[in-house]
Amino acid sequence: MAEKEDIKKDEAEESPEKPKSMLKWIIIGVLVVVLAGGGFAGWRIFFSADPAAEGDAQAVESSAKDQKEAAKGIICPLESFIVNLMDPSGHGKRYLKTTINLEVDDEENQLLIKDNEAQLRDTILLLLSSQTYREISSLEGKLTLKQALLVSINQMLGGNKIRRLYFTEFVVQ
Repeated sequence: MAEKEDIKKDEAEESPEKPKSMLKWIIIGVLVVVLAGGGFAGWRIFFSADPAAEGDAQAVESSAKDQKEAAKGIICPLESFIVNLMDPSGHGKRYLKTTINLEVDDEENQLLIKDNEAQLRDTILLLLSSQTYREISSLEGKLTLKQALLVSINQMLGGNKIRRLYFTEFVVQ
């Protein structure tokens, strides 16, 4: 009988440990699943691309190509300009030689530039010759001149025909 009591005691001691150890493994398993789910959700939110873009990769590629083509306009080069810069002393010792390229959206505006080239050159020459060396010697002055030329040319052509203006040569003597 003593043996039976020892066996019952051993079973009583073992039985409480089994549910505790099983509960511990269940809690660890749930924590692993929750952490893995949270990690996946965080990765999906912060590092994954737009879900709509993932489903339609070809549409994204074609829209990117369209944007590049739309961003790339038609370049219309103009002949070089050589002007005397305005000099407060009246001696006219400074000269500006510049070459300008105009960027337009389509061929219609390119033809408009070719048809009105004499008027464009006149507008540009008047604006360039009214500048002083001090005004155009700094980067800020060049950017201001570029903006003034863009506004004057667009005004002369009637509307926003010119998208951008580029100085491809800019020499002051």
